[in-house]
Amino acid sequence: MIGNAMPWGKTGYTIIEEGELNRQTWALDVHHYLIAGPNGQPLPGQYTLEEAKARIEALEVEG
Repeated sequence: MIGNAMPWGKTGYTIIEEGELNRQTWALDVHHYLIAGPNGQPLPGQYTLEEAKARIEALEVEG
């Protein structure tokens, strides 16, 4: 299940939560994060939140 999306960086990347709905708390138990590029297309891989932020920052430097 997809959760919240948060913009990151300066060029339009998005970090997206992915996990499962906890049926007892009705909260999303986040398993990992995905990255969508500025064009909205997903990038390959699953990341921790810190890894996703670092990956986007590296992509922006590579430009």
